[in-house]
Amino acid sequence: MENPQRDLPDVLTALTTSRGPADLRATVNKFYTHNASLHHPFRVVEHGTNSSQKILGVYEWYRIISPDTTSNVDSMCYDKKRQVLVAEVTQHFHVRFSPFKAAPSRYIMRIKLQERDKLFYIYEQEQFMHPTDLMNSVLPPLTPLVWLALAFFTFIGDVFSRSWVLSLIIYVKLFGIGSDIQRGRVKSGLTRLVQPEEQETVDGVLKNAQYGPDRGNAKN
Repeated sequence: MENPQRDLPDVLTALTTSRGPADLRATVNKFYTHNASLHHPFRVVEHGTNSSQKILGVYEWYRIISPDTTSNVDSMCYDKKRQVLVAEVTQHFHVRFSPFKAAPSRYIMRIKLQERDKLFYIYEQEQFMHPTDLMNSVLPPLTPLVWLALAFFTFIGDVFSRSWVLSLIIYVKLFGIGSDIQRGRVKSGLTRLVQPEEQETVDGVLKNAQYGPDRGNAKN
């Protein structure tokens, strides 16, 4: 590739929509380094001698099981200094003989390029997908169940978060904060439980609280 930001959308489209094996092989052989790597939600190819041929095998298998796949590069960001390109891609992946209609799945692709003789080649490729998009590409009817599971875990996390904050406030109500008690700003003991909570006190509790022991690697 002479201009990655201009040329890469066509390369990505060719990888997922080539109609014949000759075109797909030509694309991989032309735009990947021989020792390229691929990290995909369903496949991993590490750097190695002729590892690009394993990547070719991955894409060939996908074309075999889903010959009608369509994809579109929605947006792209290129860090020329680091030679890293990030693309947002929307894909309709339909498994051969599947009775279900293809659903759009969105994924983020991170590509590390390598320059040789003023041309750029794909050296590392990573793909990241949200769980709902991943299910859309495999079994679309189950996507609502994945969404419900994620919503449930979000609810549980919120409940435990609020419980943790509440436990800190109750502790302060029962035992007080030493310096604040000395200044008369916070009362200790059970009598504090029946008095309205002061937002300033709550903020003070959260400001001084920690999620775990300080190991010297926290950043302000």
